[in-house]
Amino acid sequence: MAKQLLLLLFSFCICKSHAQNLLANGGFEDRNICLEYHTGCAPEAWFRVPLSAVTASGGTSGYLMGNRFESIVMENVAHPMLFRSFIYTRLLCSLDSGKVYRFRSSFRTDESGFDHVDVIMLPFEPYRNKRQLAAAKQRFAITKQQRQLNELPGNWYEYMFEFTATGQERYLVLGNFSKEALPLKREQMFQPNIIYDVDNISLLPVDTTLAICPEWKNNKQKLYQNNSRHTAFNYIDNETEVPVAETVIPKKDTPVNTPKPTPVLAPVVNDTLVVPDVLFKFDKSELNPAFAGRLDTLISKIKNRTFKRIEVLGHTDSLGTDIYNQKLSASRATTVKKYLIERLHYPEDNIITKSFAATLPVSTNKTKEGRQKNRRVEIVLIKN
Repeated sequence: MAKQLLLLLFSFCICKSHAQNLLANGGFEDRNICLEYHTGCAPEAWFRVPLSAVTASGGTSGYLMGNRFESIVMENVAHPMLFRSFIYTRLLCSLDSGKVYRFRSSFRTDESGFDHVDVIMLPFEPYRNKRQLAAAKQRFAITKQQRQLNELPGNWYEYMFEFTATGQERYLVLGNFSKEALPLKREQMFQPNIIYDVDNISLLPVDTTLAICPEWKNNKQKLYQNNSRHTAFNYIDNETEVPVAETVIPKKDTPVNTPKPTPVLAPVVNDTLVVPDVLFKFDKSELNPAFAGRLDTLISKIKNRTFKRIEVLGHTDSLGTDIYNQKLSASRATTVKKYLIERLHYPEDNIITKSFAATLPVSTNKTKEGRQKNRRVEIVLIKN
């Protein structure tokens, strides 16, 4: 009886904490169907800087609350401080000035170990105001000292800190904002990106009697409605951009230069080229010589264009084991990457491969035709 009472009490605490979480989809379980790719490719309510084709979130590598997690590039060994990535979301409610809030999140790292993760709170949207991120006043560094003692499966560790709100916090950003490169170990020279996995994020008031705002459901619905996740100039709301510097009032007799209006740039949409299953040998990663010319035709369309980054994404159908499909999707993506390097003469570090096995189907796996559509490699051309 006592054990059942404790279990009921524990469940009640979890439900109560979950209801007060001011961050939507903190476990990344709800997936967005991106208009650009017509498939699930990002966590609902979360966004990326820079724009990224597909997030590293598939499979069963999450823990406790589900199968999903997200990844951020904390550093690129070859290009320190240049190719970092960030994820952000808008808070479901404004924070109350003077109230104390508790941030929790779990992280998993590779052999590089955990150095730090920066958390910044902003009154404006990060993607619209990228140049202002470094000037954020509410900035916190999660370090090893914030690691909690509770042990989690799969080499995950939970971190926590508390802060007093100013009342200006509307957005939360995770990433590496250090002005110095992360310290590197010798073995990392062969792995260009230092990646941290993140899961189970929550932001709650320390005062458990503080009620969540009545508009939180409506705010969450607005976040979930944003389905153009990888199109430039697509913002969460219609706020104006924050000026980089304060306006200087000219002295008397000083000629005033009227600034020219900033031209409105047309949105830039990232392109995706699909390499179908027929271009590969049956159930293998080698290209089929009989159809290799079709891949050359695809590449000819982009031969004279430049891109910030190219992502090569491998996919399979649902037949076979997860381990086999993961290996096949990875090897096919690698094959296409090598082909691109040879034909386009792009730097190897600018072409990134990701493998998703059968986690992101574009058609049904119940028919032969549907499975053939799911067996593919996508070449995503990142323009910004």
